[in-house]
Amino acid sequence: MNSNMAGPLGAESKPKKKKTKIQVKAPTQERSRQTVATILEACSKILIREGFFGVTTDKIAKEAGVSIGSLYQFFGNKESVVSAVIHNMFKTDQDYILARTKELDALQTVEEKVRRLIDIGVEVYRRNAELRSKLQNIQTYLTDESFYQTTMKSYQELVLRYLPVNPGRDPQRVAYILVTTFVGLMDRAILEMGDISQDKAFMDETYRLFTNYITK
Repeated sequence: MNSNMAGPLGAESKPKKKKTKIQVKAPTQERSRQTVATILEACSKILIREGFFGVTTDKIAKEAGVSIGSLYQFFGNKESVVSAVIHNMFKTDQDYILARTKELDALQTVEEKVRRLIDIGVEVYRRNAELRSKLQNIQTYLTDESFYQTTMKSYQELVLRYLPVNPGRDPQRVAYILVTTFVGLMDRAILEMGDISQDKAFMDETYRLFTNYITK
């Protein structure tokens, strides 16, 4: 249920108006796709080492081993590259979650399904944790609002698919609250506490919070 579920997403809120134009040209050939993938990997490494303000297009090109002209063939500026890194992370999170949620089909109780969904969400946040921490404060600024909302809605649909809502409650609203609460909690907890999966007391309280909300 990332964002930063990104993660993998940040807590759901209206992104700030972009101050820099994001210019990304999608690659059409396999060689071009490989070049773009190399550029995004290089940008990710610089983000981890130096943070957003340490990123420049010259550094990205050098790290990737490509010419600056090759970079500008696909990206208009450094913000465009970082935006593509964020979008790529969100998409990877979605693919991972969709693959893992198949495990819920074999579970019988709501409690088991809640725990498994939470475990999957925590695993997503642990993946590329260093990169997520560097993107935490800029991802809504550099992410297309419609893409961000679509990502969040996909997680809400997963909740609606696997977690039954008691009669008399609005399923859409329940799913919205579950997803946004989880994302907000993970955004802070992962950054402030590190590997929360090893903190049994924290995980137990998280299971209790979401199980009680969905079943009561």
